Amino acid sequence: MIAVFAAMEIEVKACLTWTSNIRQTELQGFPVYETEGAVICQTGIGIRARDASEATLACYEPAVALSVGVAGGLSPKLRAGELVICERVDHESHRHSGFDAIVLSHAGLVEAAVAAALGMRLSVSTGSSITVDELATGADEKSAHHAWKGHDIVEMESFWVGEAAAKRGLPFLAVRAISDDAAEPLVMTGAMKPDGNFDQQALLDYVHEHPEVASHVARQYEAGRLALSNLTVFLAAFLAPLIQHFQSGVR
Repeated sequence: MIAVFAAMEIEVKACLTWTSNIRQTELQGFPVYETEGAVICQTGIGIRARDASEATLACYEPAVALSVGVAGGLSPKLRAGELVICERVDHESHRHSGFDAIVLSHAGLVEAAVAAALGMRLSVSTGSSITVDELATGADEKSAHHAWKGHDIVEMESFWVGEAAAKRGLPFLAVRAISDDAAEPLVMTGAMKPDGNFDQQALLDYVHEHPEVASHVARQYEAGRLALSNLTVFLAAFLAPLIQHFQSGVR
């Protein structure tokens, strides 16, 4: 069995297009989707992923753990929709602590992920991610994160999933699709809730109250849609063969 962790409901849906036999349940308040050979957990945003991943790995005892979803771009070379297969993940709290506790993706999983993406003719590169506790919304924040170790992307969950996997000696992989590039500021509409569910009415209300940002929000939405579309294509090509591989007993 493999375990897949995604923060948002829309990211979880991207994980499930390859299968129709799905059982939805709950584990310690986190939505969980069980299917043949895999369990997908909706962690919610940020540090919630620590508790979600620890609970899921303890309960299901999978052979591998994946962190997937969208992310903000930090490298100026990357554009919305591109996939980044993360070879390592840092947490921002280590920047000034002298404590360099990174989590590493399994080299074989990185290689397989790149091959799957290229096989679907997706734009993909290997790189690194920084996990943060507060959303990086502006170009200056993104630039500061990039300046630390040259990270390619920024997100809020992968370090916690990787750390939980490392404690159990499990192979780990983080894959992210870029939803906003390094120069693109984010409009905080309040539509995405901490549990990872999207409140469409909150988005409509925000745009109604702030019509000056409507075009920016529309552009932001289209970039996010492209990222999710490419992530969905990738996962449909990657997950089923990965499940078969680990069901064969090979690591």
